[in-house]
Amino acid sequence: MSGMAAGELRENAKRPALSVVVCTRNRPQSVLRAVSSILSGDYPDFDLIVVDQSDDDWTEYALRPYLNDPRIRLERSATQGLAAARNIGIGLARSELIAVTDDDCEAERDWLQELLNAFAVDGRIALVFGNVTPGTHNVAAGFVPSYVRGEPLLACGIAQKHQVEGMGACMGLKRSLWRSLNGFDELLGAGAPLRSGEDTDFTIRALLARHCVYETPAAAVVHHGYRSWEEGRGLIEGYMYGLGAALVKQIKCGHWTVLGVLCRLAWRWAFGQPVVDLGHRPPRLRRLFAFLRGVAAGGATPVDRKTGHYVNRGKRISLFTMDCR
Repeated sequence: MSGMAAGELRENAKRPALSVVVCTRNRPQSVLRAVSSILSGDYPDFDLIVVDQSDDDWTEYALRPYLNDPRIRLERSATQGLAAARNIGIGLARSELIAVTDDDCEAERDWLQELLNAFAVDGRIALVFGNVTPGTHNVAAGFVPSYVRGEPLLACGIAQKHQVEGMGACMGLKRSLWRSLNGFDELLGAGAPLRSGEDTDFTIRALLARHCVYETPAAAVVHHGYRSWEEGRGLIEGYMYGLGAALVKQIKCGHWTVLGVLCRLAWRWAFGQPVVDLGHRPPRLRRLFAFLRGVAAGGATPVDRKTGHYVNRGKRISLFTMDCR
């Protein structure tokens, strides 16, 4: 064995294994691009779980050329909602460090390595967000939601939540954090009754539990989730609806410090731009009304204070109780 080959083996042995979770529904070609980008990355040791909530078999057909790769596991699920799918994927993961992206994203080659580097910055970091850059699109006809930070930021308390606004499309987390927070709240997020906000809720609960959250521009994915201006109205209203529901839940749980986050949000609503780049400044009143509808919906939904999750008719609709390794 050459000295270079031996050195590479020693270097790889020092690198921890990672698990990657991608959740998808009825987007076979899009998830194919996402999976291909992850497999083409430069990190040597990871497993990839694709959680498929599709109505048909087209996603499995699209991924079939990759399914002989021992790193990949395709998990079909009859559940609904992004949060439920993420809970399934993370529950099946083999590693403590988890990388998460969406089925309409394309990971940069060094994405996994940069997420790993982010966790190494400080031992208290349990949740990481990276940049979500917009793919090529016609800016006159629509937009791609994106989130781009120029400098890294470490937040270690709820008072800093307004500085941490990362998107779940480029996220890393410790599996031990996920377990301690009882997973993602499955009544929040895309495809769930409360429409969005599962990543915001998870971040708030992590900070309340005194874990640190780190944002880094070094880890990045390209987002191809194009929306026309007309389609964007519903998307933006869903964001604000879920945000309202996520915030009011913490107040119902007695976490009054979240009122500081709400005040910061009110100031931004009145005077600033949305932190997630939506290609334009959406109408303030439309955002406010959607937020208030989310507050009302969350206020009418019971909360289990022990788990920190919303409940549906007195019963958690969660797969988090599954036997997790």
